[in-house]
Amino acid sequence: MKKKLFLFALLFSSLLTACLSDDDDDGEKWEAAKVCPEEGTNSYGMPNRGTFTDERDGEVYRYTTIGDQVWMAENLKYELPSPYSMCYGKMACFKGSNYEEYKGDTLCRKDTANLAEIAQRMQLTCTDNDCIAEEYCKKFGLYYALKEKVPNSNYKMLNRDIVDSVCPKGWHLPTEAEWSVLFDQLGNDLSRYLSDEEQYFDTQKIHLNECAFSVLYGGYYPETRISGLFSRAQFWTSTTGIYFASTAYFSGESGLGIIVDEGLHHIRCLKD
Repeated sequence: MKKKLFLFALLFSSLLTACLSDDDDDGEKWEAAKVCPEEGTNSYGMPNRGTFTDERDGEVYRYTTIGDQVWMAENLKYELPSPYSMCYGKMACFKGSNYEEYKGDTLCRKDTANLAEIAQRMQLTCTDNDCIAEEYCKKFGLYYALKEKVPNSNYKMLNRDIVDSVCPKGWHLPTEAEWSVLFDQLGNDLSRYLSDEEQYFDTQKIHLNECAFSVLYGGYYPETRISGLFSRAQFWTSTTGIYFASTAYFSGESGLGIIVDEGLHHIRCLKD
């Protein structure tokens, strides 16, 4: 019963989050120039938009300022020890899988089923699977597994050591509440969140991306098979309940909001 009540509460929260107004509380029309101006500096003394370097691996990331928050404007690519991160199309390991081929504590497999579509959507010139996978991961980032099985139970909880260290120094995995602040700032118009690189999307809509948040529909990874590729994006939060962790999602079919996790997800970090 507790499990059902928690799930209901989390789903209800996502519905409330998704039902956002395009207007401010005072009735004024939403304007990017007020919410996320491209020019100027933020409260950290940084330009509102720019780049920073992850000192762990030298990866350079774009960032954008939205309201009082400073977000990474692309997905995290930092490689954790297997099985905590994976690049789609390369050999990856999964903990606690229920599939028939699963033996012992970890299942390792190489899923290449979607690489042909990825190459076509991204208009890649290379045809080698390893090359396609590399290009996809450079653009879309890695998928992350942040949960560990609770001893003597069937439940998994967030691994706090990983949660606290997965983002670059000076950045952190955002909470559900911090994602909700972003939703309050940008409203429920998906075009404000989605990348303007329209060739990745199966849609005719124009993605304004006025705040340069640049969401890409990279899907998510329930168990050992990708889902929602080019139609959905899902990101970890650091918020967890008794049975579930929560994620922020963006979908052309169901909008945006907060929902329970369903496997491996992308990560966007928020400045401390």
